[in-house]
Amino acid sequence: MDQMYVIGEDAVSCALGACLVTKVLGMRLAQPAIDTGGVTKLQSNLHRYFGLVNLAPVLCIADTDGGCAVQLLQRWLPAKPPSGFFLRLAIPEAESWLLADREGVSIFFGVAQAKVPPRPDALIDPKREVLKIALRSKRRIFRQEMVSPSDQTKQGAGYNLHLCDFVARHWDPERSLPNSPSLARAVQRLEHLRQR
Repeated sequence: MDQMYVIGEDAVSCALGACLVTKVLGMRLAQPAIDTGGVTKLQSNLHRYFGLVNLAPVLCIADTDGGCAVQLLQRWLPAKPPSGFFLRLAIPEAESWLLADREGVSIFFGVAQAKVPPRPDALIDPKREVLKIALRSKRRIFRQEMVSPSDQTKQGAGYNLHLCDFVARHWDPERSLPNSPSLARAVQRLEHLRQR
């Protein structure tokens, strides 16, 4: 078994999942990560993705958006989910896993590491923190493309593009683990797959 499917509720979740599969597990993607275009579509189609485990294991990533991870897992999954199907929830959202690599974020955006939150899982709105960091960036392209010109609290057209580039080329899961308990639990669960 050397490949895995990745399903995410958005582009950032997909990029993080792909990185975990390739860098942590040393596996290949069975196909490009599947972006469901939102948590509602992901949740409503979960049963369709269960069948993929007949071909290869599946890593599915979604945000808790402030909800209780345990309750969400109980609500979304059957009592006995298919073996090889891993649903992992980022607390409160995928951007918290991204921000957990404080050194990488600091270097990529050209901001002081002290400006990157040390406990991203505890943030109410990690996406807002990413936008603040983009606005402080020394690189004008991030300020212009990641943040909406009409509302600095909203994503710009290049938000996903630049974050996915960061994850693919710079994000380091090992550096991130100590800063994000929800990421550490996800990696620990995936490590069990590698040991089987």
